[in-house]
Amino acid sequence: MQPQLRDLPELPPGAAVWRGTLTALVVALPAALLNQFVLDEPPIAQLLWLLILFGAAAGGWAVMRLSPTARLPHAAAAGALAYLIVQALGTLRRLGAGEPISWIAYPFLAAFMAVVAMLGGMYARRTTRRYAPDE
Repeated sequence: MQPQLRDLPELPPGAAVWRGTLTALVVALPAALLNQFVLDEPPIAQLLWLLILFGAAAGGWAVMRLSPTARLPHAAAAGALAYLIVQALGTLRRLGAGEPISWIAYPFLAAFMAVVAMLGGMYARRTTRRYAPDE
C-alpha cells in the first residue's frame, strides 16, 4: 500500500506565493534572528544558515502543494520574498549599529534562496505526482 497525500485547498498561484513566503519565514526568520543577535560562532552559524535554506525550500514546497497551476518561478518568488524580508530587517539592524553592509552580496543571496525554493517546489511536484490518488 502506497502512502496518500492529504488534499489541500487549491489556491491561485499569487495567493500560494504569499502562503509560501509565510511558510519560509516561519522557519527562516527565527534562524536569521538567532544568527544576527545571539549566536555568531562558525559551526552554529553554518547550521543556522542551513536552517534558513530549509525555510526557503519549505516555502517553495508550500507554493507547489497549494497551487497545482503554479510554476517554478512562483516557488522561486516565495524564497526570494522571504529573503528580502529577512534581509531588510538585518540591513536595518546593521545600519543602526553602524556595521558595514555588503550590498553586492544581496542579489546573489536572493537568487540562491530562489533556487533553493525552486528545488523545494520540484520536490513537491514530484511527491504530488508520485503519491497522488489514483483516479
